Amino acid sequence: MLALIYLALAIYLGDLLCQRFYRFVSTPHRWAAAILVGVLLSTWFTYLAGLGFAHTAEPLLSADLLFFLVAADAIFWLSRKARKVDMIVPRAPGSSRWDWITLGAMFAAACVLLMGTLYVNKQGRIRLSGLELSDFAPQLAIVQSVALGHNFPTEFPRYASQPTQFLFFFQAGNLEFLGLNLAWSIDVLSVLVLASMLALVMALGELLFNSRVVGRLGATLFFFHGSLRHLTNFLPSGHPNRDETWGFWKHMAFVNQRHLFFAVGIFLLVLIFLVDRYRQRSLAAGTTSYGNMALRESKRHNDWNQLKRDFASRFITSARAALTPVKSFVFSGLLLAALPLWSAPLFIGVVVVLCCLFVAYGLWWLSTLKTPPMLGRILAGTVTACILVAGVIDLWAVYRSSRMEVIYETDSLVYGLVFRRSVIYKIPGSPVTAFEGGYGNGKGQFDSPRAVATDRAGNIFVADTGNGRIQKFSPNGTFVTSIATTDPNGLAIDRAGNIYVAEIGSKHRVQKLAPDGKFIAEWAPKLYGPRRIAIGPDNSIYVVDSGGNRIVKLSPDGQVLASWGSEGSGDGQFRGLSSVAVDPTTKRVYVADPVNSRIQIFDSNGKFLTKWLVPEWGRPVGFEDLAIDSQRSRLYASSAHMSTILVFDLQGNRTGTLTPNPPDKLNGPSALALAKDKLFVLNSAAARVSVIDLQNR
Repeated sequence: MLALIYLALAIYLGDLLCQRFYRFVSTPHRWAAAILVGVLLSTWFTYLAGLGFAHTAEPLLSADLLFFLVAADAIFWLSRKARKVDMIVPRAPGSSRWDWITLGAMFAAACVLLMGTLYVNKQGRIRLSGLELSDFAPQLAIVQSVALGHNFPTEFPRYASQPTQFLFFFQAGNLEFLGLNLAWSIDVLSVLVLASMLALVMALGELLFNSRVVGRLGATLFFFHGSLRHLTNFLPSGHPNRDETWGFWKHMAFVNQRHLFFAVGIFLLVLIFLVDRYRQRSLAAGTTSYGNMALRESKRHNDWNQLKRDFASRFITSARAALTPVKSFVFSGLLLAALPLWSAPLFIGVVVVLCCLFVAYGLWWLSTLKTPPMLGRILAGTVTACILVAGVIDLWAVYRSSRMEVIYETDSLVYGLVFRRSVIYKIPGSPVTAFEGGYGNGKGQFDSPRAVATDRAGNIFVADTGNGRIQKFSPNGTFVTSIATTDPNGLAIDRAGNIYVAEIGSKHRVQKLAPDGKFIAEWAPKLYGPRRIAIGPDNSIYVVDSGGNRIVKLSPDGQVLASWGSEGSGDGQFRGLSSVAVDPTTKRVYVADPVNSRIQIFDSNGKFLTKWLVPEWGRPVGFEDLAIDSQRSRLYASSAHMSTILVFDLQGNRTGTLTPNPPDKLNGPSALALAKDKLFVLNSAAARVSVIDLQNR
C-alpha cells in the first residue's frame, strides 16, 4: 500500500510540474509525461536523500519519510498556483476513442508480456524467463541491495554500472522496500514506463504528421516490429548469429532491458517539446509577416482601425503563445541531465521509433490514394497485417520461453515502515544438475554455453563460455567440478581423458589439459576463431578454424599435419563452417558447412570425397553441430533454430529426426556429444543439457 501511495504522489507531482512547462497533444501525453517525470524526480530525490542519511541505521526509511513530507508540501503549494492545462490546438482530426482503445490494447499486451515473464507463483516463488536471467542477475542484485541492504554509498554489481539502469532498479528496490514483492515492484514500474513511452510515440506521430492514425500505427509497429527486424537480414554482416549484431531489434529487449524504455520515454518527451516549440516559432514568424503586410496596407489606405483589428489582436494572441518561457528549456535540460544514459541503445531506440513513425506515415499515405480505387487501402492493410503478425509471433516466442524458478530466503525484519517477513530472492547458489541448468554463474548454471563433450566414463563436460570455465558433471548430471579457462568454445576428450579446449576469444588457441584440469600444452598455428575440436581414432586433432574457413589437423603433440579449405561455395570450400566430426571406423572427416546448407566429407588428409545437402540449414546461426554414431552407422546434425535433431545414415540419406522424451524438449539445440546409448544436446536458448535415449530408436 505504501508503494502505491509513493507512486501516486510521484505521478501527481510530476503532473503539476509538467503543466507549468509543457503543452500537451492529448490526455495520454499529459499522463505519460507525469509518470516519467514523477518517477525520475522521485527516484533522484529518494536516492540523494538516502545518501544524506547514509550514516543512519535505515537511510532508505528516512529518505522515504522525507519524500512523503516534501512531496505533500510541494503538491499543496503547486496546486494553489496550478495553471489551466495548456493543450496544443487544433488537434489532428479523429476520434479520441480509438486513441484510448489502441493504448489500452498495447497496455494489456505489455502486462501479459512483462508480468508473464516475471511473476510470483502460487508457492510464493519468483519465476522468470530463462532467456532474461543472465541480464536480470545484476539487475536483481541492485533491487535486493536497495530493498534489504544498506547500499549507501552505492556499489554496482558487475555489468550493472549504467546510471539509468541503476536509477530504474533503485526505484524498483525502493518499491519492494515499501511493501511490494520483487516481481511486482519491477513489473508495475516496467508496465507504467513502457505504456507511457508508447503514449508518447502516439503523441509524436500525431504532432509530426498531423494524423492520429500515424501516431496509433507508429506505436503499434514499435511494439510489434517483427517484420521490420527481419529487414535487417538484408544488410551485410560477418557475424553468423544476427541476433548478436542487431541486439535492440530482438523482442527480448522488452523484458530484459526494461530500464531502456524509461530513458527513451524521457528523450521523446523532450523531443515533443522541441517540435512543439519549433511549430510555435513558425507560427509566430508567419504572424509577424502578416503584421508587416497589414501595416503597409494600413498606411496605404490610412485605415488604422483595420490595423488594430487585423494586426494587434492577431499578433498579440499568437505571439504570446509563441514566446515559450526560457524556464521550459531549462526544465527539459534538467530532465536530460538527470538521465545520463548517452549510449548507443538509447539513440537506436529513438531512431527505431522514428523509423516506425515514417513507416506508419507511408502506410497511411498509401491508404489515402484515390487511384486506383481501394488498391492503396488493400496494400496498406496487407503490409500492416504482415508486420503485426510477425511481431506477435516473435513476442509470443519470448512469452513462451522456458521459465526458471528463483530460490529465496526469508527473515523476519521491520522494513517498509511496517513489520513483515523479508523475502530475499537470489539466483541459486547451490549446485544444480546439467539437465536443470539455467542462466547464471552458480554451480551447474551457464552463461552462453557453446560446447559439450563426454569422456569414456560418461562424464559430461560443458564449455561455459560466458563464465570462462568448463564444468564437469557425472553421467547423471550432478555437478563435479569446474576448470577455469578463457572463452572456451570447443571441447573434445581423448581416450586418456585429456581435455582439448578451443579458445575463440583473445587467445585464438587450442589448450590441452590433463583430466584434472592441469595445463599440459597450448598451440596456436595461425588460428583465428577456433570453434570446434574433434579427436580422430589415432588421436589426431581436427580444429575448425572459422576465421580462416578451414580445417587444421594437428598431431597429438600439436604439429600441423594438414590444412584445407577456403572461403567459397565450391567443393572443399566453406562459408561459416561450424563443426567437425570424425568416423572412428573409416577415419572420414565430416564438416558442417551451414551457410552453404551442406555437410562435406573428406578423407583424413583433407581430400574431398562427397557432400550432402541439408536444406534445413537454410537459416544458419553459427551453432550447427555434428556427431558420428559408428555403432548405429548414423550421423546426427543440429541447428539452434530447429527443435529436433536430424538423423542421416552414413550414405547421406535422411532417416528421421530425434527429440527427447516428454516433458523435456529442445530449446535452441546446438552442440552434440555421444556417450554409450545417449545423445547429449546443449540447449543454447535455455542454458541446459538434454538427453536423448538412443536405445530402440
